[in-house]
Amino acid sequence: LGEEGLTPWRDVVRPHRDIMSGDFGQAEFAADLHQVSRGEGAEEYVAPIRFYERTYLTEGLRTLLAMSARRLSGDANAQAVINLQTTFGGGKTHSMLAAWHLAGGTPLRGPVNRVAVVGNEISPGQPSAKPDGTVVNTLWGELAWQLGGAEAYALVAEADRTGTNPGHALRTLIARHAPALILIDEWVAYARGLYGRDDLVGGSFDTQFTFAQELTAAVQGVPGALLLVSIPASDVRADGTAT
Repeated sequence: LGEEGLTPWRDVVRPHRDIMSGDFGQAEFAADLHQVSRGEGAEEYVAPIRFYERTYLTEGLRTLLAMSARRLSGDANAQAVINLQTTFGGGKTHSMLAAWHLAGGTPLRGPVNRVAVVGNEISPGQPSAKPDGTVVNTLWGELAWQLGGAEAYALVAEADRTGTNPGHALRTLIARHAPALILIDEWVAYARGLYGRDDLVGGSFDTQFTFAQELTAAVQGVPGALLLVSIPASDVRADGTAT
């Protein structure tokens, strides 16, 4: 027993073999939603079975997955918008990956469209050219293209080109492509790049708040649509608003 009567952790929990031997890569411990959504990165994160084999399902994670399954299955009473507010290293990206894999091929209500937007991987000042030739400027353009390619992007094309919010088109977009899981990570980091600027293709700082409101309302109004947003606790003021 330890000094305070507790059994040493190494006698209670046995680390994985690679940890015990020291034969592991540091990159394996850095979850990257952007990479995984593109099918890139360590197998432990990309392959669903391997991911869950090495993931301890805490009570909080079990609750998140249960809520997600209900919503994606079409339960209109299930929570539609979930804010993952954690400290740095608190597991928000890992939680998003768990939801991502849950929606990937799991027989919920049928195929689930998945969107993964990572704010620090997108430049608000530079258009993004997609493999099919579509050029995306804003977060709503990115969201639409990931949901349904060029056809879905056409619904918000004008709003994307002008950097203005898509309005009702956003509701139409999500309704047509539900069930849908929408993950937005590092949104605050993206919004910071717009602060004090009105000349960027991504829109303005203010448009992000309007878009957030419109997206939340659209998702809530479409059974089978689920939005997970991560906001690090360090980016939240005492009154609960984002910095």
